[in-house]
Amino acid sequence: MLLLSTSSLTGYGLHKIFLLAKEAGYEWIDLSVDFDLYDTCDASYIDTLVTSTSMPVVSISAPERRLTKKHFDQILILASDLGVSIVNIHPPHRLDKEKDWFGDYIKIVAKKYPTITINIINAPPKTWLFVISEYGDARPETIKKITEHTALSIENVDPASGVDLMKTSILLGSTMGFIYLSDKTEEESGLFPGDGTMPLESLLIKLQEVGYSGHFSLSVNPKVLSAGEEDPHVIKKLEDCHKFLAKYFG
Repeated sequence: MLLLSTSSLTGYGLHKIFLLAKEAGYEWIDLSVDFDLYDTCDASYIDTLVTSTSMPVVSISAPERRLTKKHFDQILILASDLGVSIVNIHPPHRLDKEKDWFGDYIKIVAKKYPTITINIINAPPKTWLFVISEYGDARPETIKKITEHTALSIENVDPASGVDLMKTSILLGSTMGFIYLSDKTEEESGLFPGDGTMPLESLLIKLQEVGYSGHFSLSVNPKVLSAGEEDPHVIKKLEDCHKFLAKYFG
């Protein structure tokens, strides 16, 4: 199942994003919440978009930085109100003021919302002075133990760290049920799938072999989708991603 992350078309309003996705043949949306963009948090408004476009929101992705317990609760309430069954969250950065929502609190709210799967997203392996991890102990083998559900962000994988894309997917193993699809090089991330240097073909072939049945979400820099140009150009780029994935997951 290929979703469109609304972050891939940042700059447009949600209504326009839903319409472009529908025109390109997408059937599902991955809602990227930004608490500074109020329409991404408005359940009533989003529900009208879902109804008018017949494009259900299947997953909600939390902001990468500065999440608080209050924000986390808001996202779960939003998911519950919209009937969304997947919420994806990032481990907290060391500089984030609030971190108490991560860890035991996730297990508490998971019991409160039994119909919602909470995926932990792999963090970038960034360090200070090559020693101190910016995201604490957020290694793949650690995060998969929190809820036993994870999401793979290809953009967050750094082959130079010694843990490349294939190894990351192996470490996450059967807990991986969601993949943010993009590509990258050493210099640039958020590229269109196939335009970078990540071994996406090997990953997708391996996933097909092991019977991966989770979700993919197109999560790229808006400029690679020709955002801001005439609608047919944007729609063509969105369609091209469907074709790319269909070579491995028809």
